[in-house]
Order: sequence, then C-alpha cells, then structure tokens
Amino acid sequence: MAFKVQNSQLNNDTLGVLNQLIELDINASAAFKLTRIIKFLSSIVEDKLKTERRIYDKWIQRDEFGNPVIPKDESGNPIEGSVSISDMQSFTKEMTDFLNVENEIPFDKINFEELNLEVAKIKDLIKIEFLFI
Repeated sequence: MAFKVQNSQLNNDTLGVLNQLIELDINASAAFKLTRIIKFLSSIVEDKLKTERRIYDKWIQRDEFGNPVIPKDESGNPIEGSVSISDMQSFTKEMTDFLNVENEIPFDKINFEELNLEVAKIKDLIKIEFLFI
C-alpha cells in the first residue's frame, strides 16, 4: 500500500538516516524494502533540491552585474551566507506551496519492529517517521 510524504519532510539528511539503517544488521525483508524506498526517494529529493534552487534564483535580488545582493546588518556589515529576496511575500508563498506538495511512494510502510534495532537516535527517527506503520 502506497504512502505519501511532503516535500518538507525530504532532504539529504533524510536520505542519510535511511542509508545508515541500510548499513545496520536488520531484517533482510526490511532492508530490501528500505533499499527500494531509498532509490525512489533519492530521485524525489534530487528533483526537490533543483526546484528549490530555481525558486531561490527566481526571487533573489541581483545587482546591475547579476550578482546576488547581500543584506547588511545595522552596522552596515554584510550578513554572511544570506541574500536579499526581491518579493518576500511571493517567495514565501511559492516556497510554502512547493514544500506542501505530497509525493506518493508506491511501497508499503515498514513495521518498526521489523528493523530489530537495539539502539536508535531519536533525532534520526524523527526525520523518517513518515516511513513507519
């Protein structure tokens, strides 16, 4: 039975956690299911990251040379790692709509007990909770 996952739940961290599970000594059928799901999700994450980049590029404010405009703090110093957005309301709406898109995953969810994990990090499980029954 298929399940759905929103774009907002998918990123490289999600795939990293799933890949860590594959490396563990887990039930063979659960490992097989995870492998198929990871392959499917990898494609979605790749497309998601490309689309996010296009949305950012569309709304980034640029100078006359085409370079992103870097915002400045109260002292006039550039805020490292940030860019100015030309229309924050439109950008936010477009990005929110995109992140709310649901993807149908054509596989069954996994019964958590199938994994037979002795230990697990809560922060990792939160990233992949959509995967379990």
